[in-house]
Amino acid sequence: MKTIINNYDQAKPFSSFLPGIAGLKGIPMWSFYVNRGQAIGSFGVENKNNAIMEFFPANTMYQTIARNGFRTFIKLKSKIIEPFKENPINEQINRTMTIEMNSIEILEEDKQNQLETKVQYFTMPEDNYAALSRTVSIKNTSKDTMTIEVLDGLPCIIPFGIDNDAYKAVGNTLRAWMDVGNLNENVPFYKVRSSTADTSEVSEVIKGHFYLSFTSDAELIEPIIDMDVIFGSNTSLSYPENFSNSPVKHLKTHKQHYINKVSGGFSDLDVTLKPGEEITLYTIIGHIASVEALNTIKDRISSKDYIENKRMIARKLTDELTENMSTDTSHELFNHYAKQCYLDNVLRGGYPITLGEKKHVYHVYSRKHGDLERDYNFFSLSPEMYSQGNGNFRDANQNRRNDIFFNPEIGTFNVKLFMNLIQLDGYNPLVVKGSLFHIKDTSKIESILGCLPDFLKQPFSPGQLMTYLQEHYFEEKADIMMNMILDTAEQSYEADFGEGFWVDHWTYNMDHIESYLSVFPDKKHKMLFEEKDYVYFNSPAKVRSRKEKYVTTDRGVRQYHAIEESHDTVGLVKSAYGKGEVFKSNLFSKLLNLAVIKFATLDIEGIGIEMEANKPGWNDSLNGLPGVFGSGVSETLELKRLVQFLLEVNHDELVELPIESFNFTISIMDRLSRFTSNSSKNRLFQYWSQVTSLREAYRTQIYKGISGEVETFNRSEVKNILKKFIEKIDQGIEKALDLGDGLIPTYMRYDLQVSETNHTEILGYRVKRLPYFLEAPTKYLKVTKDNRNVYDRVKKSNIYDKTLKMYKVSESLNSEPFEIGRARAFTPGWLENESIFLHMSYKYLLEVLKSGLYDEFYEDIQTSLVPMMDQSTYGRSVLENSSFIASSANPDMSQHGRGFIARLSGSTAEFIHIWILMMSGQTPFRYQNDQLELHFEPILHKTFFKNHKVSYKFFGSTDVTYINKTDKNTWDGLKTTSIKLSQNNIITEFEEFVPAPYAEHIRDGAYDSIVVTLED
Repeated sequence: MKTIINNYDQAKPFSSFLPGIAGLKGIPMWSFYVNRGQAIGSFGVENKNNAIMEFFPANTMYQTIARNGFRTFIKLKSKIIEPFKENPINEQINRTMTIEMNSIEILEEDKQNQLETKVQYFTMPEDNYAALSRTVSIKNTSKDTMTIEVLDGLPCIIPFGIDNDAYKAVGNTLRAWMDVGNLNENVPFYKVRSSTADTSEVSEVIKGHFYLSFTSDAELIEPIIDMDVIFGSNTSLSYPENFSNSPVKHLKTHKQHYINKVSGGFSDLDVTLKPGEEITLYTIIGHIASVEALNTIKDRISSKDYIENKRMIARKLTDELTENMSTDTSHELFNHYAKQCYLDNVLRGGYPITLGEKKHVYHVYSRKHGDLERDYNFFSLSPEMYSQGNGNFRDANQNRRNDIFFNPEIGTFNVKLFMNLIQLDGYNPLVVKGSLFHIKDTSKIESILGCLPDFLKQPFSPGQLMTYLQEHYFEEKADIMMNMILDTAEQSYEADFGEGFWVDHWTYNMDHIESYLSVFPDKKHKMLFEEKDYVYFNSPAKVRSRKEKYVTTDRGVRQYHAIEESHDTVGLVKSAYGKGEVFKSNLFSKLLNLAVIKFATLDIEGIGIEMEANKPGWNDSLNGLPGVFGSGVSETLELKRLVQFLLEVNHDELVELPIESFNFTISIMDRLSRFTSNSSKNRLFQYWSQVTSLREAYRTQIYKGISGEVETFNRSEVKNILKKFIEKIDQGIEKALDLGDGLIPTYMRYDLQVSETNHTEILGYRVKRLPYFLEAPTKYLKVTKDNRNVYDRVKKSNIYDKTLKMYKVSESLNSEPFEIGRARAFTPGWLENESIFLHMSYKYLLEVLKSGLYDEFYEDIQTSLVPMMDQSTYGRSVLENSSFIASSANPDMSQHGRGFIARLSGSTAEFIHIWILMMSGQTPFRYQNDQLELHFEPILHKTFFKNHKVSYKFFGSTDVTYINKTDKNTWDGLKTTSIKLSQNNIITEFEEFVPAPYAEHIRDGAYDSIVVTLED
């Protein structure tokens, strides 16, 4: 579906981006666009440091794109016309932007000059270079023949080898390195001559950017690269001074200089157009490995057919990728929004594919969110086949949690990946780099390739491997050889500590476990107990003790510098204090160990989990909370969810823990037995102080390494531990509800009174809750049966924006000190201060749906779901999410309801989960009496049915159609009366549910389609 924005340059400014998906065997290019000028604001390869068009933050881009971006100059009867130029409102000019998933188009209809200019962009897929394709068509809409001269291009092409920050700081100096070659081939090659860093190691630069342009007859155009030739003394680039005074053919006789300056690229046309006739110019601007490689492909890629074929492939790529969420309801925008959400979820979390006979799971297309509005993030797209970018633990974790529903063959991969990154201290590294492979048995490689390439002696990516194979073997043979090599390889995930330890990261692992069990309930015991290959990550950082991180300031005692980094090697925990084998356990043991350490991190009152390690939770902007002894109630609720899950597991297994963790657990239980019977403030403090000391001693021990010895708990001992945990957790939740006057608060902070001579000797304390946030009520819905009361209290609170009828991330923070973090300094209704943060809003809607409040959910989505919003108010395509929406708390009323920061957020994961529940029901797969059953119980409002039908893609492979023979909502007493399975035109029919073994066959994708009839 296309989103069309009329007079786009007069609308509220917004930024977005093309997806940067080039297919498995393509090289991706990142590109950002805005609804100003000629749209494309910046593009390049890999990251900001390899920009072809300079990267600017959104606010700067809106101001500068008209001059620094793509430009088109048309000379008609000696008058210079510039389509898409910034102009006052002109009724003679109409401009339209058309947005698709993998392309954008802008159109200017100039009635005064009787010209129509159309520009189309997409990024080049499935080839051995990265590029942006730009097609410009100029049409004569008059009744007379006209002769025009055209210059079209980009005034500044940054040569490869220029760092983004350096260019902004010392761009004038960097001109000395800049060079343009390959001019005799009419395809300029832009790079620096050598590395620019002031170091003793200097290297020649081989890779470069290029500019290639041609018309429909496939003849390469010799471009103008010296902007002085076009603009003359007009260094502001506001007007093509020389072009206004001279014909194009004269301009091209000028000697062009490309040294000591930033060069550009402009193509020229001199044509006569009959009425209704148009001329089309094709331009490819990209990046390639060498000038030799460029000259090898230039003739192949300079044709109209090539461009049109690649345009078709680019569209097909995203169409096929999003087919997993194919949806057919009466709400057309909802149907297309579902696909866009799936695409954006892939961009943040990756798309899982399997490689080789070993079925290695590998996520392609992922990257850290970073764009013109998220100018603080450093995104990266690997410039190679099977491209995989960088990401943070929480982001990738959340956005992969629904993978199993669309790609069940990945099994427990995601569960293991994120659980294996959990450390013995309960924390995890921030940066998830991606997956690499390494060869253990090199003799097998030599038998396949006849040699052992140097790059295979180190960890390598599938893209590096495929590039080598394509260069040295026939392409059709490369796929076979790649799979053979990967089948001999071991896969590992790379991660980095990054910074700090967030208090909430561990909580998302339970989402993966629940997602897996929703699809494979029959494999619960195997997942928890039989797979004994779970490991512990080991970051080169540790949490300091109170003595080290408590400091006295003029505002009182604070908790600063809580993390101590070391130069230890990042890796996995090994036995024998780092000298033995990697320590392994099963999932249940690791979850129990996690529950113990998090339980031991409850705050003094037992209400929240302490932010003891420099970082807050989901709401990053409360970055000051750790310093003022903040704690998170949301994490306490997640701890209860974890403990409840473990309690409900029926097993006869002995549960092994590292002896260090076992002894720590015994000590915690001892303190519980001593102190929980008396809840006086003094006794609470004594318990907390002693448990904190135990935690510090435990960490001191494990940071030195573990012995590898284990001790075991039996089933009854485990259940006793977990029940005691639940008792104390529930006491803390009750206190939180009391402090919140019935609505559970999200954050606590503590004022500590300490001894004047010893700032770690606490003499007293006072606990205070922060204003209400939406997060804890959302989490509370996961662990309470009092869902109606929670919903009603949220709706009556100031979390609910009664003007917009949406849910804000928080109520007003004006009563809080600036110390709590940057959120307090933000303008109300903006970013994480009282705005509608779409991710958290969608989290809440999901839990409303999961808790059975179906009527309330469908009422709320009428104003809270993006495709239901008014596009003129939202300010961008209603098929695309934004990070936050300015709430009615914002002082600027014109911003209310407007979305900011494009697309890539956790909101896509929440919506996909919502979509799964709407379409398939709460628990479609059930394991009962040792048999797998499939129950279709959709949660669909009657208005979603079109001619009594709703269709969707189940498990990414099977078309499911619901026939609702009533005019009721599916939850209003409807029952399944018929389920028809179709495979190769053979129909198998059941009544209420699908029994074994057919349920498993459906899970394996064995059926083409299923028709489910719903009746009273």
